[in-house]
Amino acid sequence: MRVTAYMALVLLLAACGGKEQAGKETGGGKSALNISTLTVAPRALAETVRVYAEVEAAVAPEVAAEVSGRITAVLVEEGQQVRAGQPLARLDAANLADARHMAEAEVERLQALVVQQMSQVKRDSMLVERGFISPSAMESSSSALAALQQQLEAAESAAAIKRRDAGKAVIVAPLSGQLEARLVSVGDFVGVGKVLFRINASGARRVKLAVGGEAGERLQPGQALRLSDGSRTAEVKLSEVRAGFDAASRSRVAYAPLPADTPWRVGDALDGELTLSRKTALAVPLPAVVERPKGMVVYVVKDGRARERAVSTGLGSGDWVEIVSGLKAGETVAVDGAGFLSDKAKVKPVEAVDGKPAAGGG
Repeated sequence: MRVTAYMALVLLLAACGGKEQAGKETGGGKSALNISTLTVAPRALAETVRVYAEVEAAVAPEVAAEVSGRITAVLVEEGQQVRAGQPLARLDAANLADARHMAEAEVERLQALVVQQMSQVKRDSMLVERGFISPSAMESSSSALAALQQQLEAAESAAAIKRRDAGKAVIVAPLSGQLEARLVSVGDFVGVGKVLFRINASGARRVKLAVGGEAGERLQPGQALRLSDGSRTAEVKLSEVRAGFDAASRSRVAYAPLPADTPWRVGDALDGELTLSRKTALAVPLPAVVERPKGMVVYVVKDGRARERAVSTGLGSGDWVEIVSGLKAGETVAVDGAGFLSDKAKVKPVEAVDGKPAAGGG
């Protein structure tokens, strides 16, 4: 019985010793953490900003009312092809016709007065020659004639303006193209300068975007713009950047031409990604950078261990971030799973990142 108990004690001690030895071999009994890794190397980075873009006609003159009045007829619709000189709308011309008649009547009145005064000057000239009136009386008649002639010239100019105004009661297309916008309806009262129509003269389109803040100050022609409507994309470049900022939105306006084969129409709204700058620098995927109490760190993997390394980050580009200091090209860092690591933790790389084989497994 004593022998049996002694053998049981020996077996128990042996088992405990085996576990202790196994614990030493595995570093305290903690198993290695599965991670993915990346070999650090220079990478092309792009600084981008999200923008909202609207499609508009590249050449779209605005047809505005040149006289005031009420719209009596609209003769075209949006999307219609129009030719230069084609009537687009009509205004109530009654007041304009009355004004023209009044101006023409004033011209006729002054013409009669001029004729009458010319006869008076002729009579006064004869009377002066005969000594019946003084030369000063003759000068007075001549001055009155000159004043009437000046009034007649002014009245004739005013009448010409009124005749042109009456003709402007019919709004016509200044050039040929597609009617992109109709901004007036029958019954509207419009004043001088009111925009009534927009015509796409060339058929070309462009996008307009507004960018505020520091990014707006960095806009310049030639920057790349990626456009998307959710299913289709296009790559274009800024062709024009307005010098100043819009007073209301504090944004800077820029334009980019659209290729002829793009499907978007005037008025379509698109999402855009504008590239402000490009550079080549050391970079790692975002999950590789972990925020700790002492700052941003990465975990450098070597000989099956993860070593915590403080780093300074720079430009963010999509899912990547620039490493300004703290890493060298060729070093291997943990990516997926980095947030669960601590300094000197055992790791087991099980997956490659960015198409590169897993490394640093020791």
